[in-house]
Amino acid sequence: MRRHAWPIFVFSVLIIVLASQTYPFASAQSRMLYGYVYSGTTGKPIAATVTVSRCFSQQAVSTSANGAWELPYAYGILGTITFSAPGYSTQSFELNLNAQWYYSGGIVSLLPA
Repeated sequence: MRRHAWPIFVFSVLIIVLASQTYPFASAQSRMLYGYVYSGTTGKPIAATVTVSRCFSQQAVSTSANGAWELPYAYGILGTITFSAPGYSTQSFELNLNAQWYYSGGIVSLLPA
């Protein structure tokens, strides 16, 4: 092999090895869960409590005046997120986030109880 082709060969092999690995090139230590909570009947923001439960810990936050909320969520942990408000039915969802999703959010509408 020629002397000037050797670095190109080594660089190519390195790229192939890195691309064939199952590990992501970058991973997050935590994610930010975020969203809005609205009334399913009026369409207006409501004062709600958002609770994230995982293993033996629980974390809760209240929505702001516009219905917005935000919570950090650790990488690689499964859990449950619950939305509750006085006079409204509670909704719960399982948290099973893809390892490459660094942020996740959405809008939840609660219906009167």
